[in-house]
Amino acid sequence: MQHIKYILIIFIFNLPILKSQCLDLMYGCDTVQTNNNLSNYTEYYKQKSFKDAYEPWKWLIENAPKRTKNLYLHGPKILKGLIESTNDEQEKQKLIDFLISVYDNRLKNYPGKEGYVLALKGKDMYKYRSGTIEELNQCRSVLKNSFEIDGLNSTATTINYYFNVSLKLFQKQDLNKQDLMTLFSDVSEVVDHREASISQEIFGFNSDSTRTLSSKEKKALSKLEAELGRIEKAKINVNKNFEKIITSCEQLVALYEGFDRFGINQEWNKRKEKYDKTYTEFKSSGDKEKDLKWLNRTAEIFIKKDCMESEFYLQVVTLLHEMNPTAESAFKMGKRLYAKKEYSDAISYFKEAFENESTDNIKKSKYAFYTAAASALVGSNSTARSYALKAANFRKNWGDPYILVGKLYAQTSSKCGNDPASKKAGYWAAMDKFQLAKKIDKSCEREANKLISDYSKRVPTKSLWRDNVPNPDSKTYKINCWYTETVRVRF
Repeated sequence: MQHIKYILIIFIFNLPILKSQCLDLMYGCDTVQTNNNLSNYTEYYKQKSFKDAYEPWKWLIENAPKRTKNLYLHGPKILKGLIESTNDEQEKQKLIDFLISVYDNRLKNYPGKEGYVLALKGKDMYKYRSGTIEELNQCRSVLKNSFEIDGLNSTATTINYYFNVSLKLFQKQDLNKQDLMTLFSDVSEVVDHREASISQEIFGFNSDSTRTLSSKEKKALSKLEAELGRIEKAKINVNKNFEKIITSCEQLVALYEGFDRFGINQEWNKRKEKYDKTYTEFKSSGDKEKDLKWLNRTAEIFIKKDCMESEFYLQVVTLLHEMNPTAESAFKMGKRLYAKKEYSDAISYFKEAFENESTDNIKKSKYAFYTAAASALVGSNSTARSYALKAANFRKNWGDPYILVGKLYAQTSSKCGNDPASKKAGYWAAMDKFQLAKKIDKSCEREANKLISDYSKRVPTKSLWRDNVPNPDSKTYKINCWYTETVRVRF
């Protein structure tokens, strides 16, 4: 009898250990029950019968949490189906708690893609748990974490909901305007980068029209196109809401002056009947890295709002470039001069930015394009063409560089020929570039089509060509001017 008691005591004391060991297994305590529940929930899920799928799915989550990753892919859909269909508020709140915990359990049992999973969690918190300021702050914390983890690779979901929840907190006066400005700068940078990088990936799939994509590649392409669409919508949403807050450059300058980061001297100008302002010393936070981030974000916002002619912007970018000269700070200096139509000086900074950028092809392409655009405006056509083609080379799906080159060809067509017919051949060369631009970049399609329509009316007529060109029946014609292009003759 004593022996039996001893065995029973040992069993009772070890029961928690046995239970925990059981929970660690992929198949739970009962393999048959685990597989039955997996089969049942999967079948109900396929039929979209979420009410019937719930119990076997819940059992697996609680007893065999590592049985399959599908538990965490399907679970949110099952729970949202039940949340939307129930009228019992208490039951709804329990389901919402369960839904939010599913994302935490996914990261615990299937680590990886943390930023993406937190974005999904934040999105559902915003939808179901954002009634109070405390809940909004909890939601923002999750989305901020997602944004910081994924950085320039953040998804449209993160971007959209992180900005939306921050805007809501700002409207409830729980987030200050400077924090919102900082967020706008950070989000805008990510949106621009994602838009360019995803477009390049899509171009990689579509660039070879002779190659047939595999089913896996088609699926990947479809996902990229869907994400690009979501990124573009997020960009519109962010910009539209920001424009409601800051409606003019004067308002933006006044806002940043109010942050008290610069000393300001004011002197009344009788002729202009307003104060002339001089910005003096920068009030450092004592942390150089934080100061540089503030200056850079401020410059980005002024660029986004096209307020680069202001003296405040000049003070910011000059200080930024002095404190930490980089390719990006040189570019921002160039943007200021470009806005002031001081193109020759702007070119120097754009070239500096281009030459000093060594890792980011998207930025390098941007710097090359602005060098080309400024060079075109001072009549340096060869330099403009050279840098435009460099921009196109670093970002192969970007149509704007080809639009610029085409415009240069069209504008100088009358100077490239020895007779009335050959002086119009440049329009063919221009149209070829416009065609290429719209082929590789859908965002250029409208502008390219208009330019093609305009310049197609200026190409040589068949009779003019025959009367002036030595070999009028040739199918091609070589233009030798400040550029060299061989074009197809067509009327």
